[in-house]
Parts: sequence; C-alpha cells; structure tokens
Amino acid sequence: MFVRLICLAVCLLVCGCASTQLNYNTADLASSLNSLTKRQIFYNLAQAVTDPEFVPSQATISIGTAQTLNAVTPSISIPVGLPTMTIARDGTGRFAGSQFSTQVTSPAPTLGVQMTDSWTQSWTMVPLNSAPQLRRLRALYQYVTGTMPHLGSRILSLEEAEKLFLCEYPLQSFNVAPGGGNVIFKIDGCPNNNTRESHARVVHVDPTFTQGPSCIICIDDLNAKQLRPHINPNLKYHFIRTQKTGDMVSLGSHGSTSFYVCGNPEGDCPRAAQQEAFDGRKAFSDFIMFVYEAATVPSSGGSGRQTGGSFVYSVR
Repeated sequence: MFVRLICLAVCLLVCGCASTQLNYNTADLASSLNSLTKRQIFYNLAQAVTDPEFVPSQATISIGTAQTLNAVTPSISIPVGLPTMTIARDGTGRFAGSQFSTQVTSPAPTLGVQMTDSWTQSWTMVPLNSAPQLRRLRALYQYVTGTMPHLGSRILSLEEAEKLFLCEYPLQSFNVAPGGGNVIFKIDGCPNNNTRESHARVVHVDPTFTQGPSCIICIDDLNAKQLRPHINPNLKYHFIRTQKTGDMVSLGSHGSTSFYVCGNPEGDCPRAAQQEAFDGRKAFSDFIMFVYEAATVPSSGGSGRQTGGSFVYSVR
C-alpha cells in the first residue's frame, strides 16, 4: 500500500510538471515569432542596400508546435523464496574445533522509478520560391531603402519612386482567362532595363489584394470606369536609412549594417523630395505587415489567400 501511494504521488507530480512545462514552451515559442520575422527583414534590408543583384530570402511561418513529454515508469519487485536463515555447525575430523555456517537470504522487495522529460518546439515555415513573390518582395525592400534601380545616380523624388514602384511590383492575380475574376488596368511610362524608352504595362490583379488597410497597391473604387491604382499611404519611400542623422533612432542591424528611422514626425530627419513628415517607427511596423501581404497569393480555391510549400524548423 505504501509503495502504491509513492507511485501515485510521483505520477501526479510529473503530470503537474508536464503541464507547466508545456505552457512555458508554448509561450516561449509564440514570443519568438516577432524575433524570427525581424531577423529575416533585417537580413533582406542589408542585402537590398549592399547587393545590386539582390534577391530576397524569405520564409513565412504558418504553424507552431510545442510538445512536452513527461513519463514515469515504476517497477516493483516482490520477494519470492525462503526467508533469511543461518545454520552453524562444528567441524569434525581434521577440521575439529572449527565452526562453519551456511546463510540463505531470500530476495528483498525493490521499487524502481524511471523518469523521462523531453520537449520539442517547432515552426513550420513556408519558403517563398516563386518568381512573383520574390519580385514583390524585392520591389518592396528596394522601395523602403531607396535603392530601386534607375538611370543615373541621382535620388528619385517621391513621385518618380511611386511611379517606378507601380511598374515593378507584380500584383497577385488569378490565372489570366476570360471571367477569371481579375480586374485590369494599365500603367503608362514603365521603363525598360538600361534604356530610356518606356512602355505601357497591362496589369491583371485579384481585386482582394487591392482593398483594405494591408493593400500595397490599392484601388479605392473597383466600379469606376477608369481604375486608379495608388500606393498605400502607410508604405513610406526611403524611410529606412543606414546612417544616423538628426532625430533618427535605431531599428536594429544585420552584421555591420545598421538601420535608422525618424523618431517622430516633428523630428529633424532626412526625407525624399515632396515627402511629408511621418513617424518612422510606425512606418516600420506597417512595413512588416506589408512583407506578409507581399508573401501571400490567391487561394487555389478561387477565394481567400494562401502560401505554398513548407519545411519544419525544430528545437529539441
């Protein structure tokens, strides 16, 4: 009875520890999401600033799993056999005067407990490997760092950068087909690579991605006779800088490249021509949301959004 009580107490103790550990692991896993996202973003920002052949390296995180295993394996041994006894006798013959003894010992009862404590934390991540996704992200990173490719070495004005971004950012769309659900508009004056010629570009876009606060290129009225795409006003051009001046504050860094934004709208901070004052820290928070937006694609079912492919990153 006493042994059973000990086993029961140990099991209850371990179960309580498992629950506590699981709660801790789950909270710890959830808190790492923001850190993982920012590390990817700072890496890509550094590449956009330093590498003219920059192609983003990005993975979206879709599922997190926290597992905790606590196990107790008790073992009980019950003695079977004769009790302990000792037999003593005197020697005879040439062993006269000597004493001999024989001792028989029965097995003693034993109690064994084996305990196992293991835990696993994992993120299921979706690597972005389609050309439209990577083109969207490349345009986005180049836009916010002011490194969009253009002829000459001068800095683009806000109007020039917005027009170039409209041309370079490939909006999400359904497969182009009659009645496919896309809306269509035309962008004039899109430049060709390494030439001074320009051409018009016809854009097919899933209307879902032109609406709401997260749209990157937005259309206010889809029923208008002439659609008017524009860049979301919360997406700021060249607001991330690599040198601290005036009232700029630090965002973070990757390697030897540090990033700064304007600390407040009234601060003394560099801005592009024609650009109004804004809060750089809020702009960076919005930019993280825009990165998620650029990574999504239309659902294969014809409505909603999705990402494709996955691999698992785990810590044991």
